[in-house]
Amino acid sequence: MSDASANRSEVRKIQLTGGSTYIVSLPKKWVTDHGLSSKDQVRIEWRPSGTLRVIADASSIKRLRLVNIECNEIPDHMLFDHLVAAYLAGAHKINIKSNKTFSRDQKRIFRKFVRSTSGMEITNELDYEIELISLLNPTEMPFFSSINRMYLLLSSQIRDFSEILRGGDLEILDDADERENEVDALRLLLERQAGEILESASIEDSLGTSRWEAAELCKLVRTLERMGDHSYNLCDLARNYNVPGGINMNSLPVSVIPIWQTSIKLLMANLRKRKISEIHKAKSQLIAARADLMQYEEELRRSDIALEDALFMDKMSESLRRICSYSINVAEILMNIQTHRDSREVYA
Repeated sequence: MSDASANRSEVRKIQLTGGSTYIVSLPKKWVTDHGLSSKDQVRIEWRPSGTLRVIADASSIKRLRLVNIECNEIPDHMLFDHLVAAYLAGAHKINIKSNKTFSRDQKRIFRKFVRSTSGMEITNELDYEIELISLLNPTEMPFFSSINRMYLLLSSQIRDFSEILRGGDLEILDDADERENEVDALRLLLERQAGEILESASIEDSLGTSRWEAAELCKLVRTLERMGDHSYNLCDLARNYNVPGGINMNSLPVSVIPIWQTSIKLLMANLRKRKISEIHKAKSQLIAARADLMQYEEELRRSDIALEDALFMDKMSESLRRICSYSINVAEILMNIQTHRDSREVYA
């Protein structure tokens, strides 16, 4: 056991008092660290696992997570990664220091980080030190609503791509970069929230999900972000290459798009619903669609289609196939969640 774990764990004897009440004393350090004293009230919750959780509702102490970043110890090309790591760690304040004046490139990275995250703002900027704070209250950001927002963004990218294939104006893709950035920012926000759920009982309760479920939802969020990457790739493909003429919307690979749209809609609805049959149906449709795309790509390589058109169709098919694969992963994550929700603990 690590020193940190040992400091948070003590063995206490159960005592009988008054002939009918069992009591366990609270560690003095825990009481003082939370600013509690005799006669203050605590809330005790009986968890489904059988464990008891003691919550210091009466505590007036507020704790903030601080991360210090020393720029002289970090290569510039890794600086953004360290800022993201601090954000995902749940930092409420990030102090960035340097032993020399910040360069233009470093300041550009700081601004990029603020644009790429939700709630982070620069509050103090000096030549050698910058302070960022989080203005975000995690309990005010509905977890499931943010996941649904990610789904709507990537779905709209694919819908617009389909419109281009039908001869639509490329202007409808003008905000593709903006939507891609929003998907990435939501992924970071949701991963941060999931981490806070794992650490805080009050946030767990306010966001309406358990710690186990939050871990699974974190996997789902990462999967949606990867799907967003490929939906953006499709839009980028349409913007940068000539769309082959005479594309049949009822033939592969384009015919997979409405199948995916129907399937992912069923899956996202089952974040709240409890219809496992719909998850089975969606996954089966996606598996069949993926197999069709794999076969299409094999046949495309043996066809006599013009090289430029073949490259376009191959790239489109690959992105759609990967989107289907990630959607299959979503179905499996939802089955994990449903199984956990339906399970119950029994005595061995």
